[in-house]
Amino acid sequence: MDLEAGLDGSGRVVAWTHRYTSFHLSMFGPFDPKAVDEPDTDPWGGYDTPYQIPNLRAEWLMVESPIHTGAWRSVFYPPNVFARECFLDEVANRLGKDPLALRRELLSGSFPYAKRTVDRSQLAAVLELAASKAGWGTPLSERPGRRSGRGIACNVYHGRTHLAHVAEVSVGQQGDVRVHRIVTAADCGQVVNLLGLEGQVESGVAWGLSYALKGEIRIQNGRVAESSFSDFPVLSIHEMPSVEVFTVASTKPPRGFGEQPVPPVAPAVANAIFAATGKRVRRVPIRADDLA
Repeated sequence: MDLEAGLDGSGRVVAWTHRYTSFHLSMFGPFDPKAVDEPDTDPWGGYDTPYQIPNLRAEWLMVESPIHTGAWRSVFYPPNVFARECFLDEVANRLGKDPLALRRELLSGSFPYAKRTVDRSQLAAVLELAASKAGWGTPLSERPGRRSGRGIACNVYHGRTHLAHVAEVSVGQQGDVRVHRIVTAADCGQVVNLLGLEGQVESGVAWGLSYALKGEIRIQNGRVAESSFSDFPVLSIHEMPSVEVFTVASTKPPRGFGEQPVPPVAPAVANAIFAATGKRVRRVPIRADDLA
């Protein structure tokens, strides 16, 4: 990932460049650009950046992987949303603005996605709902020996489902990260099965935290070193945070809710870590050595 932002004299974000290099998913066979439908144009989370920036450039370079590759939950969105949402917080910090306030400024009007028009006010509404329910801007409970912070991140999945997370995180003196609470707000059209939706959020949070805090693939002597959960750990039940889910009432048709909760998890945590420690996270998995 390589991101750049341009600011004018009054502190407005007027230019944004998002460059992304990724492996082709060889599970689908040889790369064929003509086989990709328009809504799947890459980079996901880059070309469909939801923010109102007058000069936007998104670039994607596909490279063939030397090893067999497959999809993961929410495919290309996690790395792009991680980079975009963390970098936007860096811009907010440079401008001396609250991260939520900067997002508010950039969410007026609408933007095109494929053959649809996406209303940014829907994303603004879920951001406000998540922030309100999480107590954004209020003091956090003290945790002796630990530094605490909140972080926020959001995304519009394929121009349909609008979702935001607020993460409440603490970091120990040795750099160990503990995620205590995730507050989620979503607008996915009419909710048919609320328990099913809540389950998707909880599993999406568990998956998102697993790759943010633990998941890593290492190549040693030309092959993948990890072979099972003994050396590729996922989130354990005692590490799972409290998850609170809120939805925006809607009479519009359901718009999907499977992969949608995953992409904003890691950036919400990374932004909370900065709020707690003043240290930026620019890679995953998040390492204690970088935060001690």
